[in-house]
Amino acid sequence: MQGLRRDKMNAETENVLVQCRFVRGRNALLCSGDFGPMFTDLYLHLGQTGVVLGGGADEKLKLLLAALVLHAAAQPRASSFAWTMHFEGEGLNLFAAVDGPTGRVTGQAFSENVRRVGSNILHGETVRESFPRRKSSVEFRGGVFAAAEAYYECSEQRPARFFELGGDDFAILAAQPDCDTSWFREADVGEISPLARQDNAAPLETRAYRFECGCSPERVASAIFPALRGSLDEVFAGDSHINVPCPRCGRRHELPRGLFDEGV
Repeated sequence: MQGLRRDKMNAETENVLVQCRFVRGRNALLCSGDFGPMFTDLYLHLGQTGVVLGGGADEKLKLLLAALVLHAAAQPRASSFAWTMHFEGEGLNLFAAVDGPTGRVTGQAFSENVRRVGSNILHGETVRESFPRRKSSVEFRGGVFAAAEAYYECSEQRPARFFELGGDDFAILAAQPDCDTSWFREADVGEISPLARQDNAAPLETRAYRFECGCSPERVASAIFPALRGSLDEVFAGDSHINVPCPRCGRRHELPRGLFDEGV
């Protein structure tokens, strides 16, 4: 997005900067960003893990990453989020997670052995320190952004709209108290795009996000240890290591038996 500077967070991944603005006179929050760097890192990750997504699953995963990051940017920074989106007709599950405090984003798609449930469903989970974990589910029709908007209506108790601004630019318009609802419902890309590109007006806040799971052998072992407890001998079958994919991003890790013998 023009006017949005891209920074290097580290040598491997590049930041997406999401700018948040309050739309004066309309009582709405507008968050927008250029997700090109994140999509590039997603494809690099897929290549490194040997995953090939067909049937448009990669495009849906990109939209899910953008939607969840924009949702996170419109929420308190200390919050973290995970969405699982099920497309019944396609036999496709999408997963994405955003860690608010660190800006780490990850996700993957599943198209094998997907259980049919009778409808499209979005499962959402929100975690914030000192607050109870919040889970909710909503059925939806349509694509990724339609699912995200249905989630807002059901779980956030306020409306939000998601926009494709062209290229890899996306935005969320989230209603605030006393929002101008007529304007909110009728606003289109032609009106939202200039508001998102106000180079002469400083945003309220700019947040940085990057595609980086942060997984490690230790973290993966800790995640799967409860399921393996009591059956380690059977699982390892005399081997010193097992090869296990990260449940969040799919990257495979070689886990030594010693990690589990120590109780992780």
